Amino acid sequence: MRKRNRTISIRCTEEEYERVHRKAELHGLKLNDFVLRSALGKKIIVAQGLDEVVRQQKAIGNNLNQLTRLAHEGRVQFIDLKPMLDKYTGATALLAKALREVK
Repeated sequence: MRKRNRTISIRCTEEEYERVHRKAELHGLKLNDFVLRSALGKKIIVAQGLDEVVRQQKAIGNNLNQLTRLAHEGRVQFIDLKPMLDKYTGATALLAKALREVK
């Protein structure tokens, strides 16, 4: 983890101050992170709802693991996991792409 040990101070009007705070809030970022990303020319993308998508992906993965375990234990005779695995892999790839764009 990097250490941020330098300070930058700027002066602004009350209106500018409010606008910067409002924008940081709209982007779901702390003021420090918003200002740094803006100043360094980083893309700021609002990606709401990804927490729920990640939670659902984990649940799907857990279900796949449970079915696989049951199959290996012989408690399930036949399961065609290929279609489910293909959907899971595709969804995971899309999620990974979206997360890369956000970072």
